[in-house]
Amino acid sequence: MYTESIIPTVSLNSERSSRTNSTNCVDSDSKDSDSGKESASDSFNSLIEDRVEENYSNCLDDCIDVKCTGTQYSVPYGEDQCKVIKKRSLCCNSVTQTAWGVLLIIISISGFVFSPLDFMLWEKLNMRPGLPPYEWWANPPDEVKMRAYIFNVTNHERFMKGLDKKLNLQEIGPIVYLEKLQHYDIKFNENSTLTYTAKRSLIYLPDENTYDLNATIIVPNLAVLGMASFLHDSNYFVRAAFRLLVNAHGSEFFVNRTLYEYLWDYRDPVLVTSKNIVPSLVPVDNMGFLKRMYSDFIDEVTVEIGSERGHDNFFQINRFRGEPQLPGYDPAICPDRIFGSTEGVMYHQHITKQDVLLYWRKTVCKLMPLYFESELSMDEVPLYRYNLSEVVFERVRNGTDCYDTSPSLPSGLSDASKCYFNFPIVVSYPHFYTGSPPKDHYVTGLTPDREKHNSYVVVEPITGVPFRAVARMQSNLRMHDLSLFTAEYKKFSNHVIPLFWAEYSQEGLPTVIKWTIYFMVVILPPLSVIIFILTLLLGSFLITRQMYDLKIIKKFIPCIIQLKNKNKTVSSNKIFLYEKESFIKLPS
Repeated sequence: MYTESIIPTVSLNSERSSRTNSTNCVDSDSKDSDSGKESASDSFNSLIEDRVEENYSNCLDDCIDVKCTGTQYSVPYGEDQCKVIKKRSLCCNSVTQTAWGVLLIIISISGFVFSPLDFMLWEKLNMRPGLPPYEWWANPPDEVKMRAYIFNVTNHERFMKGLDKKLNLQEIGPIVYLEKLQHYDIKFNENSTLTYTAKRSLIYLPDENTYDLNATIIVPNLAVLGMASFLHDSNYFVRAAFRLLVNAHGSEFFVNRTLYEYLWDYRDPVLVTSKNIVPSLVPVDNMGFLKRMYSDFIDEVTVEIGSERGHDNFFQINRFRGEPQLPGYDPAICPDRIFGSTEGVMYHQHITKQDVLLYWRKTVCKLMPLYFESELSMDEVPLYRYNLSEVVFERVRNGTDCYDTSPSLPSGLSDASKCYFNFPIVVSYPHFYTGSPPKDHYVTGLTPDREKHNSYVVVEPITGVPFRAVARMQSNLRMHDLSLFTAEYKKFSNHVIPLFWAEYSQEGLPTVIKWTIYFMVVILPPLSVIIFILTLLLGSFLITRQMYDLKIIKKFIPCIIQLKNKNKTVSSNKIFLYEKESFIKLPS
């Protein structure tokens, strides 16, 4: 009597495989039978045919696992063992690897067409709350400083006596303040615009100032000279009433004021009385320069955002105080529009060297165009420098000049009276540095210097973020023809008296913003190219490998060949013929 044992196994011999490029799947079956050879043969055939198909599947799975792991072993074909083999082969399953390969190729191609930087810039257009672009704008860093320079008159007595024909000026300053910018009442509109309220205020910086604000200077009496110029073409009775008012209060043409009074608390009895008598003509009784500039520095601004507006129009002003034109100007007369300009906090994206950046500053009361000058680098970030046009204050000869008066102003001066209650204020470059008007034409003592007195912005062209910006403007008192007044007034006829000039300087960026921009424009583009090239190569490798492995499997695994030839009899297989003959030859 023989003991019955059925042990199906797979013997994978790597050495033999390398010679024959095939794997032998061996099925050993021993059975003790008391029946005859013929019945044993029939029973064996039946048994073999039932077991081949089952063991073939196990053999195929095992062969795949061997291909993936590169090991050599013999595995029993139980149900649990098959599950383990299938799980272990999931990572290198041909379908899975092909899918990953296709996905990686799609990702890499998409990354080349629409890069991560493009995605970040496109997302910035929407200014979504919670993301860095919105948060940095909503809470601007305190990086803008305002420096005020005041002109002290050194020869006012000689001028009034007729000994000097021109006033001589001495520059005092700088007096340094921090300009605080706040954005609030932020509202997203349905037409891809953003409306907000911008408020600017000044904070005195004692550690950066060397001048005592209580120090006194001699300055023109703005109440007397300014109102005289304002009333230069009034009728006789108005002029006579004004002269009586000046004489009654004993007001002089030049006054002694502290630096603080000149900037913040400039009052005069003539001004106070005039406001009480004619409030429509004299709406304020304090003519301190900074007081006037910042008392009404709360503006409602609407800017363009969103993908519908695109990169070129991003954050450009759509409305200022609800209107598309310059405040105080008649749109039927002045063709200039505030549309398309910016307050300088943020410029549009993808700036080119051919672009003209329009800067709007209410204190200048004029749109200021900036033109490309040069390329430079700051903190290892490539930047563009744009300079304010040096002919921006020239008279327009063949078109409508919105910034002229009657009688006409000389070149180099721009009317700003519409932003200052029609008070005769004109703006120019500091110290008339462009030579227009000539520096000694009206006064003496000016020292123009292009490096100290020009205006520019240094901007990162891809994101439109300004790294440095300097705006410098001078305020002057424009004296009209005062020949209808007395002889003392006539000394000031047709003069332009510089009063003070201011510099607004954005001095760098916070570290977090600076490094973010550096990462976006310097590190991210080449890094993304490297990543997407590697992704493309990996995806191509996975697909190519599967195409190659499919050919190897067909040659390497005889189980697949047997599956294609299932209709052939088992007896045609040499392995099973050998087993069959061995079984039949067993002694009964």
